Amino acid sequence: MVKSYLGHKTKRFSFHNGQEQTSYVAIFGDEFELDPAQDNTASQDRDAIYRGRQGKIRSNTIFTNHKELEFYFLDIGQGDAAFITTPNDIKILVDGGLQDKALGFLIWKYRLDQPNNNVVIDHLFLSHSDGDHVDGLIPVLEHPQIQVNNIYHNGIAIYKSGHNEELGTVTNEKLVTLHSSLTDLDNSVLNDNYKVWIDAVKASGANYMRLDASDGFINIGDNSISLEVLGPVLDSDGSLKWFKGKSHTINGHSLIFRIDYNHVRAFFSGDLNIEGSGHILNIPGNQLKVNAHIFKAPHHGSHEFSQDLLNAVNPMVSVISSGEVPDHGHPRAIFLGGLGKAGRGSAPLIFSTELSALFVDAGDPDAVNHSNNTNTTIAGLDFSTSSANREARQRFKKLLPGIINVRTNGEKIYSFRRVQMGYQWESYDQKYTN
Repeated sequence: MVKSYLGHKTKRFSFHNGQEQTSYVAIFGDEFELDPAQDNTASQDRDAIYRGRQGKIRSNTIFTNHKELEFYFLDIGQGDAAFITTPNDIKILVDGGLQDKALGFLIWKYRLDQPNNNVVIDHLFLSHSDGDHVDGLIPVLEHPQIQVNNIYHNGIAIYKSGHNEELGTVTNEKLVTLHSSLTDLDNSVLNDNYKVWIDAVKASGANYMRLDASDGFINIGDNSISLEVLGPVLDSDGSLKWFKGKSHTINGHSLIFRIDYNHVRAFFSGDLNIEGSGHILNIPGNQLKVNAHIFKAPHHGSHEFSQDLLNAVNPMVSVISSGEVPDHGHPRAIFLGGLGKAGRGSAPLIFSTELSALFVDAGDPDAVNHSNNTNTTIAGLDFSTSSANREARQRFKKLLPGIINVRTNGEKIYSFRRVQMGYQWESYDQKYTN
């Protein structure tokens, strides 16, 4: 019987295999496999399995049969990647970063070093097709033990030729070239990197579909969760406004959405910039729709942000995803100040994957130099072999990544960041406020 730990924030557990005892820390929502025959026993200790480790825990530990909503904001260097699991165990991946850290996380979390283990990603949201969001999704699609069912995108492809702009044909300050399905791209000459992505999508067999604000709420397969698409926002003729140039347009028309679970709301804003934020906020009612307790901050903390958007979100917990290599100066000091100014309640929280990441020297002569925050890559491994998955999982574990864990039961929000010393966690719990 699998149960979730429901105690206050964190709890240290001692596990032993009969010869040695090891201490681990569980955080709110972590899952344990318990023996149901011991539910009504008065014994002080209960048999338990935690992340594949057998041990005993005290009988007064609080558990529930109900899984909570979990967010993992991944440390993937410069870029974006987040993973969500819902109370009904629906799995959602949002973006994938530049390299293969997102894949490393999935191998680690779902023990894909074990050849009989597999994982299904129910929904994959690609906010937009810049490399620091899409490139890391390609090895995820190609992994033989990972199945992706649905891929959602904003409809903006990247072309090598055939149009007057790299994003397609622009007429009267409008991008009129949008694609919905893979067949829409059949006769197109695509940018080389983007073509690699599209070829991986085709090979994966996943459903591939464009979403925009007119789609509204979409059914993700969990009735306890509502997910509403808030952007991009199409003009009445089905086109998208052209924002100055390629980068402003593809960022400003990111696929963005809000997730609601009981009283708690989370807003994923892609790389929304000043123009895109203004476009979204000009839609009647959107000032309220973007309002959220948990906020995946836009564009890695860039200086090109809208304070009006931050104020409208009014977040309790904000997470910035950025890295040092390549160095774009993110997160900018003015952005951090803007988030602090816009925060909700007396003690709003701001996390940064870059500031939380700690790279440790594992003594591996084949590993890259971690001191400059360079990504360890697992590219080139043959994932049809269990040995490659074991190596990938070990490489992921060689780093103490700056994953930001945010979990909620729909009323309280628990936020966590690993601290290396003594296997500690920086942890917070907050009750939602309107």
